[in-house]
Amino acid sequence: MEAWINDLMGMVDPTWGPWVVFGLLLLSGVGIPLGEDIIIIPAGMLVQQDALPLWPTLAAAYFGVIFGDMLWFTVCNKIGSRLVHKRWFKRLVHPKRMLQVKYQFDVRGAWVIVLARLIPGSRTTTITVAGMMHMRFWKFALPTVLCCLVTAPLQLFAGWWIADSLQAKSTVELIVRLTGLVMVVVSAVWVYRLWSSHRSTGQAVPRARASWLRYFPSKKR
Repeated sequence: MEAWINDLMGMVDPTWGPWVVFGLLLLSGVGIPLGEDIIIIPAGMLVQQDALPLWPTLAAAYFGVIFGDMLWFTVCNKIGSRLVHKRWFKRLVHPKRMLQVKYQFDVRGAWVIVLARLIPGSRTTTITVAGMMHMRFWKFALPTVLCCLVTAPLQLFAGWWIADSLQAKSTVELIVRLTGLVMVVVSAVWVYRLWSSHRSTGQAVPRARASWLRYFPSKKR
């Protein structure tokens, strides 16, 4: 792992590194399958190695996620009805998943924006449905901005902590840090399994009527 970090360090210019992070997060926000965690966590590892500056990288991570999400929201809000039947769009966001998320919006409202940041694989679909529902921009932007104030620094710190753990001064310290990391991963998996426990019961995942995919609401919500 340390060798991989060192190789990556040599490829990243500290001056342009934050802009690279920002650009990758913009791409991840417009549907390209680049999870924000797999961008921000390695960036945090590079910060720990002094290959990237802390505050510019943190700012790039925060604003990259926000601008990427808002860009995709705007695209889906303006031309989502013309994209929904495109083959590439269906591969990106499956209609079945869209109906499931639409149901959650009908039940929980804007809270779905918050929950999607905590559930792996939900971000793009949730943003897509929010845009196609013509949700008011501020109702989408406010929870996004507030949630990213927590998630972006946490992901950056997670990368910093992982890289720092690899340089532990003693075996005991390394074991303690790795144990903590394992506990965090187990907790995340447990939350995800709790969320998806309905599958184990054999019950169908609730979803909105399929007619919503043909007739999109034009009225602001």
